Amino acid sequence: MKPRMNQFATVLEYREVHDRAADIEELISLIRDLDPVDSAILLCQISADLRLTKRDREAVAKTQQEVSGGMLSDETIARLKDRFGQAHMSDRPMFHPTQLLNVLRLVADHSCGKRSPLTDESARYALGEACLMMSDLMMTERERKALISPNSESVTRALMVQMLGPIELLNPLPIEHVAYRSRIMFRELLQNETVLDRIRNYGGFDFGREFARSVGVPLPHWLLLLLAFYSYLFHYRGQDGSMHPEFLAIGRLQFGKDSTIPQRELDATLRILSTTLDELRQELRAARPVDWRFDSVPFRSKPFIELQPGKFFCCDLGLLVEKIHSGVFWAIHDALPAAERSRLSGAWGILFEEYVNSFLADRQFKDFSFWPTPEWKDGGEGLDGCFMKGPVFMPMEYKGGFLSREARYSGDVALFESDLERKIVKGCNQLARRIETLFHRRRESRNPLRNVPVDHVTRVVPLLVVQDHILNGPLVNWWLNKRFNTLLNRSLLRPEVKVDALNVVGIRELETMAESAENAGFDLFHGLQYKCYADPEMHANLHNFLLELPGYGEGKSSRIERLLDEQLKEAQEYLFEKL
Repeated sequence: MKPRMNQFATVLEYREVHDRAADIEELISLIRDLDPVDSAILLCQISADLRLTKRDREAVAKTQQEVSGGMLSDETIARLKDRFGQAHMSDRPMFHPTQLLNVLRLVADHSCGKRSPLTDESARYALGEACLMMSDLMMTERERKALISPNSESVTRALMVQMLGPIELLNPLPIEHVAYRSRIMFRELLQNETVLDRIRNYGGFDFGREFARSVGVPLPHWLLLLLAFYSYLFHYRGQDGSMHPEFLAIGRLQFGKDSTIPQRELDATLRILSTTLDELRQELRAARPVDWRFDSVPFRSKPFIELQPGKFFCCDLGLLVEKIHSGVFWAIHDALPAAERSRLSGAWGILFEEYVNSFLADRQFKDFSFWPTPEWKDGGEGLDGCFMKGPVFMPMEYKGGFLSREARYSGDVALFESDLERKIVKGCNQLARRIETLFHRRRESRNPLRNVPVDHVTRVVPLLVVQDHILNGPLVNWWLNKRFNTLLNRSLLRPEVKVDALNVVGIRELETMAESAENAGFDLFHGLQYKCYADPEMHANLHNFLLELPGYGEGKSSRIERLLDEQLKEAQEYLFEKL
């Protein structure tokens, strides 16, 4: 088996190196006399180095070594070698996305000097030391004490919320998944009259019209431009590890010079995606109901910073990739009046449901069956979807909504759990009620599904399929499984039917399992059942768990290959049509 990245790498903290806790005022004093523009450029460059490094242990360790060697003083390096010389640098990274964005935040807010870390070695070391301090500040003393509480459940809940933001940043969505998902959702499905009728019947919502009104660019062109931006910035780091600084920023005039991109559309897209340091500073100083250490919203909203006239640097490539998919929702959301946002959420949920079913229904699974939107025998929607293999039945509910920004990044356990309860637990409740209806011990209380026989079923593996990437965070499945177990009344079920733990399946994991089952022999049923057996309380991250199983993440269908080829052809026509 090929070596895997350590999924539980622990970042090195300042206190481990210098035997004392970092202090926010000391950090700010380190960066106060730095040139804010050059400091921001260097932080964007380090971010690109980390994002574009191949995801294997040796490549990650090499990049960490290169960045550390350039950013940390000889004294700090000597301490690191003395104390952690035997540690693999992919297991104890010193630089990571959350740290870099937070130091960028502090630079934008506090740096006002002339010392440039691009040319001044001591300034560069000061910025590197500030990064190490920031890692220390990601957990306060109060939060550290909460993790040694004798109440194990309160510790688990505290950990869940503390890790949400950092883990979300650390594990960005793969560009390939986002590319084909956005094409299916926003091109194929939004041209399907059946789908459009469902959305119109919900409240007359029109994604194309609302997006163009909000952004000023047709949705198909927006997607192509973002893919072009990513492709350009991707060339900053060559496959051999060499760096090409000319690809570190998007030049407003240079980028479209040899193409047929309308300058108006390029400018409108950059305007929506970008900010300046002055604008960022004002945004960061505004009152926000979040914990600043976890709050990546200013950078998620505008991942480009215009650090030089007409030159736009990306603060994090993972956040740029997000804009290709979930960014469509947030662009419309932020432009709508608050009273109109519920219509958007409802329409988005319908679109997500249609996407999941169209993606799965197109597969040619060898040894199990899939039913999209199975209905009750007496009419009405029974489930969003379901799998069946022999006596094992997998009922599914889909939840396409996003948690509020306050719940995601406040660090407040009660607020996060309240938002989960309001937006996601309803899916747990729907699964519980429908399982009870299908497998009730009293025959007269059962309601069968049309065309889906379940009388032979002895094992039920419930799946909650979610779109919000943050719901893949550590321990979220644990919390939702606990809620599911309180909602499901197992005493009502036929005694021969056993219901396993709830698997919370992110859309990325569902896509990967379906592709791998169809084309690489991955046993989807074994993977999910084994997860329930090996991790009955659902503590482990599903994607990391499945990575250890044969076939997961391998194989790609001809349909996906075709979609990506069509997207590339369309991008080339948009970019170079008349040349």
